[in-house]
Amino acid sequence: MPADPSFDALHLAMAAYHKCKFLVTWNCQHLANANKYGHIRRVNNPLGLFVPVLATPSDLLGEKP
Repeated sequence: MPADPSFDALHLAMAAYHKCKFLVTWNCQHLANANKYGHIRRVNNPLGLFVPVLATPSDLLGEKP
């Protein structure tokens, strides 16, 4: 997460709270990052929090870079 992760954390928290199936973002450094997804799952699952699929718009649409 960035030095001030409040916006990213809020974005993720709102998606988890509302049980959104997907969180679509261009933020590949902090949110739509395969390395971060495992960490987010390890934090949220034991707390009983929903974990949305984190994806970029291109991922969601199946576009190739």
